[in-house]
Amino acid sequence: MQQSSPQCLSESVDLHMHSRASDGTLTPSQLMKVAKMAGVQLCALTDHDTCAGFAEADLAAERLGICLIPGIELSCGGAKEIHVLGYGVDPAHPGLMSFRDRRIAERQARAAAMLDALEAAGVPVDREYVYGIASEFIGRPHIARGLVRAGYVHTVEEAFNRYLLPGKPGYVPRPEVTVREGCELIHAAGGIAVLAHPMELKYGDMVLSTLVHEWRGQGLDGMEIYHPSTANHKVGRLRSIASQEGLLITGGSDFHGPDVRDIKIGEGVRRWETARNDLRRLFDAMQRPMPGILA
Repeated sequence: MQQSSPQCLSESVDLHMHSRASDGTLTPSQLMKVAKMAGVQLCALTDHDTCAGFAEADLAAERLGICLIPGIELSCGGAKEIHVLGYGVDPAHPGLMSFRDRRIAERQARAAAMLDALEAAGVPVDREYVYGIASEFIGRPHIARGLVRAGYVHTVEEAFNRYLLPGKPGYVPRPEVTVREGCELIHAAGGIAVLAHPMELKYGDMVLSTLVHEWRGQGLDGMEIYHPSTANHKVGRLRSIASQEGLLITGGSDFHGPDVRDIKIGEGVRRWETARNDLRRLFDAMQRPMPGILA
């Protein structure tokens, strides 16, 4: 487990983390303990398409003295995945709960189809293992771990690249959710809609700028600039786009656990020199009391 002594605000913040409620490897309470050991004082639990882990995480965070923002990460797009983070949402909002139930059914059907496709391609995966490590929100990371365990690949990333991306033998498309729909759902639940890890979309600057402008018109409120996928020389360009569109700025590691991604809590966030002002704007937008860490 990580241990550090935070020297500045950005070393105490991580607004993008996953638990076993979706595709992380730690329970929500375990995640809060690891975050505390990493020096985190302000964080968000942003599981994919669900807030099911928030109540457990919130209890643990309160005991540990961590300020926890209720969050979610909606899987939007179709073949091209576009993730939209929701901050300050009501975890019990009926719209979110209905969406969660719908996505559970879709994910389970898709996982079964992917496992069938892999078997037909001569790459059978132990289904009992995959379902055993997954929550209701089974997804490609769980199947990827099954591919690693079976010895077909060495890492989850390699499993995606060889078997689980569009055009690969185990890929099955999923029902599309538009960015507009995602933003509307987050707003209905009282939250702020933020584009997750824009550099993972792998668009050029001009295309990304155009798309962000379109999504801004569809309800996007912010952009996650400080993320492990954002190279240092791209930070300025993303901040420029955010400024042009009047977007909020956030940052997070996208931590899932070592069995999924080799990323540590806080990774990619510690260069966030304007964190205090950016986070104050976020809390103002969420209409939530400013935590002491931002004083």
